Amino acid sequence: MRSFIQLYIANVREFRRDVSALFWTVAFPLFFIVIFGIIFSGEGDISFALGIVNEDGAPSARLVESFEMVEAFDIKTGSLDDELKALEDGDRSAVIVIPPGMGQHIGEHTTQLMSDPGQESDPAALQVYYDPADQNSSQIVLNIIDKVVAGMNETMLGITPVVTVETLSVTADDLRSIDYLLPGVLAMSLMQLGLFGTAAPLVSMREKGVLRRMGATPLSKTNLLASQLAFRVTLAFMQAALIVVVGALLFEVHIETQNLPAIIGVVLFGAATFITMGYFISGLAKTEEAVQGIVSLPNFIFMFLSGIFFPVEVMPSWIRPVVDVIPLTYLGDALRETMIDAGSTYSMTRSLVILGVWLVICAVLAVRFFRWEPQA
Repeated sequence: MRSFIQLYIANVREFRRDVSALFWTVAFPLFFIVIFGIIFSGEGDISFALGIVNEDGAPSARLVESFEMVEAFDIKTGSLDDELKALEDGDRSAVIVIPPGMGQHIGEHTTQLMSDPGQESDPAALQVYYDPADQNSSQIVLNIIDKVVAGMNETMLGITPVVTVETLSVTADDLRSIDYLLPGVLAMSLMQLGLFGTAAPLVSMREKGVLRRMGATPLSKTNLLASQLAFRVTLAFMQAALIVVVGALLFEVHIETQNLPAIIGVVLFGAATFITMGYFISGLAKTEEAVQGIVSLPNFIFMFLSGIFFPVEVMPSWIRPVVDVIPLTYLGDALRETMIDAGSTYSMTRSLVILGVWLVICAVLAVRFFRWEPQA
């Protein structure tokens, strides 16, 4: 036990001297959470600037009021030229033009349908201008406009819907962007602990002959590896505690403390998976320069294709098979479910099984490729 403690302390000292590992495992995640927190710590209310050009005047005032009642719209009124110019400049998400005679046309059309429902009649048409280059915002706005118009038709014709939709929230509080991002940043930090905080230091120790000298001592190799693993698991929990405290104190992220045992279990499982991946990668790299290039590739792919920064549902379908095999995808999903009770894309069972498969594969490969001696 004494030898284990001494080796553990030696690992701490070695880690403190590794500036790169300190940055990727401590400073970088904190930098991420602070920057993202400053940007996304608002209440998450989304509004779209909607321009309305009412060329019909008072007869269509009720129509304008219908759009003003939509909380998602920040209504701007003006002339056609001014509003279209604002749309071109990116200051409007869409512009609705109410043509002259619109109010009278609606009245006549409604009266005709009420008296003779079977008779065909041309409906009144709203003109909606939008920028097709801004597909995300414009599609959302167009969908909302469609729903508003559908509601107007039901009201004017006195039709009572047979089926209605009641929206229910699955979380106790409104989920803000920073609430979604915090578990993702924690998942990212655990990944980088394995890639940059494990693989790089191990290659450095091997290149400097430290591992060879340690392997030549009477100490068992099991103790050597166990002390390193214990040290990195300690780092994982320190990372988790630091990120959670910063998120809770600075940005008021609500953590489900009743799920603390589950959170600890997921953090431990995720850390073990990526630490063993780091051991495996350290066996592939011959030099300290080479290991930086090797770990950068999975780090880049995992960060941007795992859904830790945005939901995987928004990704194109052709890339989803890649997303569905990335371990960080499931670690981030499991952390969101346990930390903020935000629901999950995948079941907890599936997330743990996939992480377990990666853990076993990486452990087998780590044993196969681990080297005590520098490679020629």
